[in-house]
Amino acid sequence: MMSYRVAWMQSRGLVPNYEASMAKTFGTELHQRMARTAYATLGLRGQLMDGAWAPLGGQVPMAVLQTVSLTIAAGTSEINRNIIATRGLGLPRG
Repeated sequence: MMSYRVAWMQSRGLVPNYEASMAKTFGTELHQRMARTAYATLGLRGQLMDGAWAPLGGQVPMAVLQTVSLTIAAGTSEINRNIIATRGLGLPRG
């Protein structure tokens, strides 16, 4: 719903300042948590990237590695939290 709101605002010509930061932070951190949960659920076999014993074709360790860069690209989660705090919640800049 957050992503749909950002798209809706853009279609209306509005600038989604803190809304885009909320959607990006929530989405990337959720993706990272899901990848880590899959990694932990599969145990030691979850580390295998290829071969007959690699579950899900080795996609889990690749997802874990890729999600780290997602939280950094286009603004780190800390920067996005600052944008949400200042522009969205109106908190003073610290």
